[in-house]
Amino acid sequence: MSLWYAPVRFLCRSLGLNELPFRVDWGVALASISLRGFRNLDPTIIAFDSGANYLFGPNGAGKTNLLEAIHYLAIGRSFRRCPDAELLGFGRDVLVVSGTDERGDTAEIRFDGREKRILRNDIPVEKLSEYFGWLPVVVLLLEDIELVKGAPAIRRSFLDMAISKAEGGTKSEARSCSSPQPSPHGGEGERSEGEEAGGGQRRADNGHREGRSYIALIAEYRRAVSQYNRLLEKRGERREEGGDELAAWEEEVVRSGVPVYEARRAKVGELLASAANHYERLAGHSAVFTYRSSVVAAGTRSEIVARGQSPAHEAPHSGTIATVSVMSPSNLAEAFRQRLSATRERARVLGHAVVGPHRDDIRIARDDRELRKFGSVGEQRLAGIALRLAEADMILSAGRQRPVFLLDEVASELDEQRSRMVLAMVAERGQMVYAAARRTVRLHIRSPKEDGRVADSVRDGDGSLDHLTTGPLERSSGKEFHVEAGKVSQVS
Repeated sequence: MSLWYAPVRFLCRSLGLNELPFRVDWGVALASISLRGFRNLDPTIIAFDSGANYLFGPNGAGKTNLLEAIHYLAIGRSFRRCPDAELLGFGRDVLVVSGTDERGDTAEIRFDGREKRILRNDIPVEKLSEYFGWLPVVVLLLEDIELVKGAPAIRRSFLDMAISKAEGGTKSEARSCSSPQPSPHGGEGERSEGEEAGGGQRRADNGHREGRSYIALIAEYRRAVSQYNRLLEKRGERREEGGDELAAWEEEVVRSGVPVYEARRAKVGELLASAANHYERLAGHSAVFTYRSSVVAAGTRSEIVARGQSPAHEAPHSGTIATVSVMSPSNLAEAFRQRLSATRERARVLGHAVVGPHRDDIRIARDDRELRKFGSVGEQRLAGIALRLAEADMILSAGRQRPVFLLDEVASELDEQRSRMVLAMVAERGQMVYAAARRTVRLHIRSPKEDGRVADSVRDGDGSLDHLTTGPLERSSGKEFHVEAGKVSQVS
């Protein structure tokens, strides 16, 4: 497909069109990346395999930095949630990361310590929200255990990111020729760049913004909550003087919060059902994944519950999503309004709103015991991996291109069987860049069988092969790169 995409895009531009007159979805991979001035990495150009890529080398050599550079190229931010200034290599004046996908689309990010400049297909991008998502990425890190045992804000951030990645490419019936499909990003760490208000976007009577991206909804809601919290912090006479203003912003929190909840509700069931199935496959036992909203109606918590597909499970949890107390937007708005009113004094004491989408959480439990508190480290780690795989599934089911998986030592904390399973499940879903200190595991894709499918296997250090599963696409056996002291060299 990449053979005809470039000339069609050129024709679009020559005719003054910014979009293709139809929507197209590709299984596009990252073809290459060019780096200069990024952390400790030497200037280099790396050509990737469309299937599996392996980075080996001693600790501190720069393997994780290379994964970080790919993530930075894909969404414009580090997965370490650090400022751009920290990415600039010591003694370097400028940082430049650029890349090309298999259809020839290009991207470049340049940062000189003060100004950040982003290009897509040589055209400047003014907002990060217009850049994020051109290349979907899914990151699997050892730190993903915090998705399960960490604070609720970590799970909310994950949820917002997953919805954002899946939504990219679904808000328009056409694909941009000159810039990536606008893809929202709720921000790792509560930061987001919103879209311009207006632009022909309509608002429905129930408060839902038709055609608005998730990033725009999240950004608007966060602004309302931020202003509401500032008013809550007022003391004494200033509090009384600001009573009317507080009521007005309370209504704005409701007005902007309902569409966020509606957008989440449309996706979270699919996400949690997929995560529950992956967890059951990896762990060998089931767990219940539940989205809990802090907005309560008639004393019942609003929940979306998902469980794995084991035949032992009884309905409604057997491979299904059970939704409890799901309200219409108008009922939800009234329930939200009542909850804000009922918790106003507590919110004033604390200085922030205590109900709303920014206070919701994902609960993961086995036998009604939360993995966050009572699960073993192994269970917590597998649940985190299951959430990441579910994120990839949601990207794929939305018609997006195959994601690029960035794995950093994930298999090192798993037993042999589960590490093989995770690598095979990743290979079935997208391109993989896997970093590890030792060359002990490598995934190979054998030749197609008679039925046109291929076998995914793992090759151990001793050269033995173990069959795992099958996948529908033929891929190469991958490339190996050695990383040491910031230098990246291809070895196979």
